Amino acid sequence: MSIDILKKQLKEGNFSNIYVFFGEEEFLKEYYFQQLKSKIVEEALKDFNYTVFEGKGNDMQLVQNTIEAFPVMSEHKMVVIKDSGILKSPKAEEKEFWKRVLSDVPPYVCLVFLEKEVDQRSKLFGMLKKQGVVVDFKYLKAADLVSWVNRAFMKYGKKINNEDIIYLLENCDVGMTVIKNEIDKVVHYCGSREIVTRSDIDAVISRSTESKVFDMIDAIMEKNNQYAFQLLNDMMILKEPVPKILTLLSRHFSNVLRTKLLLNQGIPAAGIASEMDIKPFVAKKYVNHAKHFSVEYLHNMLNECLAIDTEIKTGKADGWIALEMLIAKCLL
Repeated sequence: MSIDILKKQLKEGNFSNIYVFFGEEEFLKEYYFQQLKSKIVEEALKDFNYTVFEGKGNDMQLVQNTIEAFPVMSEHKMVVIKDSGILKSPKAEEKEFWKRVLSDVPPYVCLVFLEKEVDQRSKLFGMLKKQGVVVDFKYLKAADLVSWVNRAFMKYGKKINNEDIIYLLENCDVGMTVIKNEIDKVVHYCGSREIVTRSDIDAVISRSTESKVFDMIDAIMEKNNQYAFQLLNDMMILKEPVPKILTLLSRHFSNVLRTKLLLNQGIPAAGIASEMDIKPFVAKKYVNHAKHFSVEYLHNMLNECLAIDTEIKTGKADGWIALEMLIAKCLL
């Protein structure tokens, strides 16, 4: 499942009958799908040679008829099956239908599956993998993401140093679509000025809830009571969901605990990112927090998160009051 095969086909113009695009990075999935579409489908004939079946429960006979129909004034046509769920949890009749269709795909058809989730152990997925090109679009690795952000700014004629790129990434939600939107906002804010600074980033980006939780843990670590509660109050004003904040706090304490245990086992800080499959700049934060909190403290905070989650779900506690009590306990 390598993107390199797809890149080579796009470059050389030799295409497969079947493609499966899935994975978490929607930006790349959409980008390469549009690249493939532009090579297969002539824009002027799109109404005749390009069909999308979106969602679950499509008319299977109509899908088959569309696949079998000849292209109009063109050598090829594209049929897209999008978010159908057939590669995750298909019905019995869907399995049989696709096994039959995939056994005899017409040579003039480019059949593309765009799915959010797939079961890579399924027989249907195995058949598609054997017959076509399957690409799992994962989130970019940190180094590749930094390079991509740098190139994005360069296209606008802007310069930004790597430290500020990492700062931007630390404060954005994941996903290149979100990051690209934040880059556009920074560029617009800078106007004709060439150099992008950290203050430009702070002035316009929409900081992710996760970055605010990181800052809250920093404040707890530094015993900065006022800033910790200010961050919580800011999230309340912005109507951030209580369950999301609690989940992020719990996950953070869990990851810091895991980092702490790995460090105690003698794994160097540089190896934590690889061991936990996280980006290096995130691992650096976990290592910093792990050095300031004891194993006992982290266990206690995880138990507090679990207890508060139960109280909120059972209606025994108000969400925001419970979060305030949790932060107060964290600061003790």
